[in-house]
Amino acid sequence: MFSRLAATARVASTLVRPVTVGRRLESTVKVGDAISAATAAARPAQQMPKKKRPIGGFRGGLVGFLLGVTSAGAFGFVYLIEEYQKATGLVLSSVDELEKSSLKVKEYVKKIEAVESDLAKVRATSATTQQLAQAKADWRKQSDILTRDHLELKAHVWEIEQDVDSVLNRASSKKSAKQN
Repeated sequence: MFSRLAATARVASTLVRPVTVGRRLESTVKVGDAISAATAAARPAQQMPKKKRPIGGFRGGLVGFLLGVTSAGAFGFVYLIEEYQKATGLVLSSVDELEKSSLKVKEYVKKIEAVESDLAKVRATSATTQQLAQAKADWRKQSDILTRDHLELKAHVWEIEQDVDSVLNRASSKKSAKQN
């Protein structure tokens, strides 16, 4: 026990320092340091706890810099993710619009192909200008032939009528001559 008291006295003597306040000289004792030194002397088998070193200006600046860089990086990352999501949304909407317009174009192409196939059928069954001109010329020839045949038939019928009239007139003139 004596050794404990001696150790405490040695620690206490090192803790008392003269402090000048104005013109007076006073001595102060740091109570927390004296107690911790006394307990450390009482436990020689255990290791003494290390004192926390105060953070200096350089280390404080470095820690502040690292915290600032980390927070700025986190903010930048969040902002980048949000912008990426916005851009992705815009791309998806433009892809949807492109898909809709491509479907419309496909429908128009199908309609055009249907019209082209119908046009090909019409072309295959329709007559050309030359064919129409040829048909017109053939019709005129047939019409001329029919008109000529009609006129010939009419002339032949007239001749027959004349022959019938002449035969009937002769017969009637012979009858009238016999009756007279």
